[in-house]
Amino acid sequence: MNTRRLAVLFTVAAVVTQAAGPVRAVPICARVTFACPPCAQMGSAPATHGLRPAGQAADAVSAQEPAQATSAPWLARLSSYLEAVNDHKPGTLDMAARLTGFMGESDLDEARTDFLTLVELCKRQLSRSVRPAPVFYRDTLITFSDLRQLLRLTDEEAQTGNASRILHRAAILHADVARLVIPLLPGRAGCSARMTVLVQDGNTTGAGCIGFHWTHGRFLLDAVKPDPGKDEVVRLWYLATITFLLESGDFANGDLQISRARLLFPDDPDILFEHGYYHEGFASPFVQPAAFDSGADRRGTRVHLDEAEDLYRRAIKENQRFVEARLHRGFVLGLLGRQRDAAGELRLAASSAQGPQLRYYAEMFLGRVEESLGNPAAARDHYGLASTLYPQAQSPLLAIGLLARQLGDRAGAQNALRQVLALPRTRAGDDDPWWRYYRWQNARSEQRFAALHAVLRRGNGDAPAVGDRR
Repeated sequence: MNTRRLAVLFTVAAVVTQAAGPVRAVPICARVTFACPPCAQMGSAPATHGLRPAGQAADAVSAQEPAQATSAPWLARLSSYLEAVNDHKPGTLDMAARLTGFMGESDLDEARTDFLTLVELCKRQLSRSVRPAPVFYRDTLITFSDLRQLLRLTDEEAQTGNASRILHRAAILHADVARLVIPLLPGRAGCSARMTVLVQDGNTTGAGCIGFHWTHGRFLLDAVKPDPGKDEVVRLWYLATITFLLESGDFANGDLQISRARLLFPDDPDILFEHGYYHEGFASPFVQPAAFDSGADRRGTRVHLDEAEDLYRRAIKENQRFVEARLHRGFVLGLLGRQRDAAGELRLAASSAQGPQLRYYAEMFLGRVEESLGNPAAARDHYGLASTLYPQAQSPLLAIGLLARQLGDRAGAQNALRQVLALPRTRAGDDDPWWRYYRWQNARSEQRFAALHAVLRRGNGDAPAVGDRR
């Protein structure tokens, strides 16, 4: 990449480095963030640089003398941005991603608006003549050959005004910036004005923000043609990014991703599952107290559990073999007090679970349900099966000990506790999946991003070389 050229893209603002104390690891939900509407807004109002009033012609000729393309700063910035989109290797922390991380929100708004407008102007010029004339845009004269070189469109893409291939690559770049670059930058880099709440162990510990690179990715994919709701790359982008955000406990940005994904893919079982997973996590005791106390969400645990159960049910309706959705629905049904319904769903999940972790959860949840139904022997059997799957896990042994104590079996309770004390000391979560329940999905975000990148390579290919007119 021409790093010198790419550097003109960025306006580096002064940032204040905030000293952050150590955050200790906690079970299940180390740190989460969710939107806080009542909180004071930080930063300036959203920028409108590059946006034009309704009705103003995009290519209107200015009363002033038009600038040459080589001297227009906005055009140089757009060219550098598109070069970064072209040069970025998906999933990597490369120079294109690093430098794009320093772009401001108004820079991105401007680049997106200019790119999409120029694509339409290119299409219009091609429809008018076999020898298209230069284009006037933002008081700048651009020869048609320079416009084609700038936009990097193939003949077919230029004639139809379809920039989906480039939009796909750009959205993936911004996802990589948000998850790989922004965490390395100080202060509020990559943040919009809207605040979020950081929570740890149910207590508010600080403020976060809504990341505008996620927002920009959504805006880019909204322009995919002919319909983003029928585009596999768009679908996989949302699945990968939502999974990543929920694994990270970022409910604030995850909520915005989910809301748009549900509009585009209302009946997709995977999107329905992710939405249910969001509500189940929000109902957890590690999130709900702080969400309620801060005023960010006062709906309460029951409402979120009802939402989760309904979304999991709809996901199963769309895909009867969705074992993970059955598992989560069974657990939520148990929390809602519908123990018999929970038992039926969990038995189906346990009989079809692939991999030890899903089976472990199913056995643990079945043990809990059987206890509630007054079947202690069956409950102990399920806890025992869970312990067999993960011999170093504390949770099933503690459940067996507690069950024995409730039944008056003092010797059995002491034996279970002795086994717990004899386990090797490891970091919480390493040997017991119970600690990771609210942060683990069978399809990890790394797998989803790998699938997204594979489809991008297969369906879109790499960008054509400058001047290529495939």
